[in-house]
Amino acid sequence: MSNVLVWSNILAWSLQAGLVVGVGALAPEILKLRMPRARLLYWQVLLVACLSLPWIRGWRQEVVTGAIQVSSVITAAAAASAPVRRVIPFPQIALWVLAAGIALRLLWLGAGIVRLGAYRRRGRTMEPRPGIGASLLLSDDVASPVTFGWRDPVVLLPADFPELPEPMQEAILCHELLHVERRDWLFTIAEELVRALLWFHPAIWWVIGEIQLAREQAVDRAVIETTQARGPYVDALLLMAGASIPGAPGQLDLAPAPMFLRRRHLKRRLMEVVKEARMATISKTRLACAMGAAVMMVAGICWLATGAFPLLAAPQMVNDAAGVAVNMNGSQLMHRAPVTYPAEALAKGVEGTVVVQVKLDANAEVSDATVLSGPDELRKAVLQSVLSWHFDRSAASTTRTVNVDFVKPAIDAARAPVDGRSLALMPNYRLAAAASGRMAPPPPPPPPPPTSQKLNHIDIAGLSDNARAELLARLPVQEGGEWTPQTFNAVREAASQFDSHLTVGVAQAANGALTLHIGLANNGGPAFLQTANGGPAVQPPAPADLPAGVYSVGNGTTPPSVLSKVDPIFPQDQSGGFAGSVMLSIVVGTDGKAQDIRVVKSLGAEFDDNAVAALQQWVFRPGMNHGVPVNVRAQIEVNFRKL
Repeated sequence: MSNVLVWSNILAWSLQAGLVVGVGALAPEILKLRMPRARLLYWQVLLVACLSLPWIRGWRQEVVTGAIQVSSVITAAAAASAPVRRVIPFPQIALWVLAAGIALRLLWLGAGIVRLGAYRRRGRTMEPRPGIGASLLLSDDVASPVTFGWRDPVVLLPADFPELPEPMQEAILCHELLHVERRDWLFTIAEELVRALLWFHPAIWWVIGEIQLAREQAVDRAVIETTQARGPYVDALLLMAGASIPGAPGQLDLAPAPMFLRRRHLKRRLMEVVKEARMATISKTRLACAMGAAVMMVAGICWLATGAFPLLAAPQMVNDAAGVAVNMNGSQLMHRAPVTYPAEALAKGVEGTVVVQVKLDANAEVSDATVLSGPDELRKAVLQSVLSWHFDRSAASTTRTVNVDFVKPAIDAARAPVDGRSLALMPNYRLAAAASGRMAPPPPPPPPPPTSQKLNHIDIAGLSDNARAELLARLPVQEGGEWTPQTFNAVREAASQFDSHLTVGVAQAANGALTLHIGLANNGGPAFLQTANGGPAVQPPAPADLPAGVYSVGNGTTPPSVLSKVDPIFPQDQSGGFAGSVMLSIVVGTDGKAQDIRVVKSLGAEFDDNAVAALQQWVFRPGMNHGVPVNVRAQIEVNFRKL
């Protein structure tokens, strides 16, 4: 996923969470959730809902048409070119800032935990009291009681705590021990981790603050119900609010531990304690109904927010035939097969628009398709493609209309004339071989069939990130597990249940690693073969115009990259002001050399020869197919310009 896509999804999620919190904040007032425990549960549900937004709906995946090519531009010029100033894109800068903020917040959290450990080591053991399930320590570093720890909990008390009246001591100790019994320190650490990861979102900070306040109010109520001493408890709150220690770090509001008092919560806690009406008990039935309504309200808000600001998955690349344009009329797709331009219609020059009406089933797959209009020569190609499309699940059980435009390409690159001859009549035409007087080496054979019984890698192509994660969770085998024919059948069944368009196969790399391939059958998915021992084998298919052993970029094949290059010689008989380009189609071999060089777009014999001569001296890093070097078809554009 690119930086731009990641940044746009962060912005979309931020808008989703802001909308959910903004509307969800009204629910406690509308439904009169006044009991602290009910409000605590509600705010926790709201926080979990915000964190779960990316998984509520499937991510929207755009379908991008076009071919992936390797393009290198070489300019031969008389004047020296000006230095190019590198500009860092804003999304990349923004992601760096977010990552730096997360790192700083995590460091601050870690420093808080270390500081609490130092306070514990410097604390003085207080005289033990019966029934106390935590270590009581007197500390000169705190002005208010602090509780932390899980297996061996600790309560830090101010140094002057023994001087307080006995009722106030009992109220404070009861408060802290309730935190210990409730394991509130674990919740506090989890909330601080969420605050660190989402430090940039004010709505998340606000929700966490409401959770911490509701937790303290719930403990306040439990203390008063237990001690029946409202007055001493209020006095203790007021006393701790005015306490201070010269040179000490104050109230430790950012420390990762529940505290007896945070000053920003004092007013609301006192109002909750003093007002008798707030302590009134309501029926469990009414409370359950109010909580149910609140949860339903949150669910509805989440559904609306994810629809208003959808997250985007990495786009799916679909290589439609040249001259074909697909208009979805606003519909969204999970994936689709490419549309071909029938050779007969192309030869006759047939053009036009095919309008198709599709009916979708409950899984948003095409159950039926009807051509409403369009040339007869083009209808079959459109129907064959449309019947395997999979629309976004939000369009399930609906009827959609799709337009497919066919316009005959001006130049058919596969049949571009070279020296009066046609590449279509010479599919193995090798300009490089003709120049050097020798033939290029043959492509390497395909990898041998798999024999290992251990699955080393799982490759899933054509699905969005969250769909890929969901499919991985459903598979009966994971990386490192044992592979058997029964496992293959179980994997194929699981993939078919997840999406009927998926195909499954396995392949073994040159180093013996066994890889499970899952992909879309009509868009670069595995093509099945059968080995001598009866086990399935798979090799990623190549387009029809590629010879055996040559791959195109995509579906697990990475493009080659240039390691070193030689500039072409500019013809001496050309005058200044000339500009043009030569387009070459090549196969980058596993040895990093250019093979099968073809002139796709000619600029003249001398320019073509000079471009080919320079390209023969280039050195590439070979393209990789699942970690194994392979021959990859690419296109190189060589520009000539003389000032």
